Amino acid sequence: MISDAGLRVLNMLTPSTEGENGHSVIVTGNSGATPAMVAYADATIYDIAHNNGYLAFAILQKGDIPELLAEQDVVVHDVTTSINDPQMEVIVNSRYQNQDQSLNQNLNENQKIRSSVAEILEINAELAPDHIEHYPEGSIERYYAYNRWAMDTTINVLDLMHESYPEQKFILTVNVGAVDTAGLYRRSRGYADTIEDLDIMIGELYERTEENDLALIITSDHGMTFQSADGRGGSKSGQYSTQPEVLRIPFIVTSNNLNAEVLEGEFGQQDIAPTILSVLELPDEMRFTNGRSLASKGHVNFKVILPETGSVTIYRDNETIADATGDYSYVFYGLEQDSQYSISVRTAGEPDTAMQRTVFSDTDRVIRFDPTPNILEASVDAGQKDTRRTIGSVLILLINLAGFVIIFRLIKK
Repeated sequence: MISDAGLRVLNMLTPSTEGENGHSVIVTGNSGATPAMVAYADATIYDIAHNNGYLAFAILQKGDIPELLAEQDVVVHDVTTSINDPQMEVIVNSRYQNQDQSLNQNLNENQKIRSSVAEILEINAELAPDHIEHYPEGSIERYYAYNRWAMDTTINVLDLMHESYPEQKFILTVNVGAVDTAGLYRRSRGYADTIEDLDIMIGELYERTEENDLALIITSDHGMTFQSADGRGGSKSGQYSTQPEVLRIPFIVTSNNLNAEVLEGEFGQQDIAPTILSVLELPDEMRFTNGRSLASKGHVNFKVILPETGSVTIYRDNETIADATGDYSYVFYGLEQDSQYSISVRTAGEPDTAMQRTVFSDTDRVIRFDPTPNILEASVDAGQKDTRRTIGSVLILLINLAGFVIIFRLIKK
């Protein structure tokens, strides 16, 4: 039902079956990413979001590597990652103490929001043991309850932001961990049962996204395979890691700015981050990305960066489409997709010299003008760089089932 309403990629492959690396690829858009890469400036979707006024929150039962925790403004994570003995810890990271106060007019409001989210997460952290203690250790119901805690906490944060801070842009990352564990300890039947139970919860969240103008993205760090019907599942060792059930991951996106379609080609996990940024209308560059956006929106956005203050004019068929002056960086939203545009730039230092670039609008782009551009190099640049930006309030929810991850985005019209 969800995939029929949006973008679905049939053959999305992960370059690594190691969970930490998979999470790193998802958020950096680099096929060789490791946790160390996540820590670099401007390397992740969170960095780009923060640069554009977003707050980042997370609910993590697995995948809580230190580098990912540090990307969040407020995060609750399971210290033990144990379904039998969950211990939830809330972390509040400060991002503004070393910045110029004049550049953070919304600092006090952001601190208020962070405190409100932290309070909700603290309350739910205390309730986590109650979600599972009614069910015997090892029972399938305990797995269901572990996932339910994460989903209930997600709803609480969604409601808080929707009701109290509807204009604040934010990313909420939620990692639901019982599916992976079920594959390891509950065998293939328990794995399937846990996915089916979670699917009901996903349906509930999807309905809410439809009601509240939210977008939903489902994807994964890796899959899982079983050597026999009653054997344990796996993904990392040699007998598992080359299996298609491990390498192929889901990727489904619903959003009101996307065309509904099914992509049948072969794509990589590194394409997820650029696609997320495109869905969020964020034409900006992650530092190490080698992925490309798969989003088809019917329009594209260009970010044009000059070497100094100057003016930009965009033409199509000799008609002026847009122009701007007085800055060194511009974002042009809503350009027609699959058209050829000419971009002319003049800088304050050389007002009589026009730098020209021809760009085909197949995807969102960052277009950089050097002081003395190399035309051949520029054409290669234009064909390789996929980057994105957003206009409205955005919510992303990432739910990693170690098989599945869900991401929501809220766009306020």
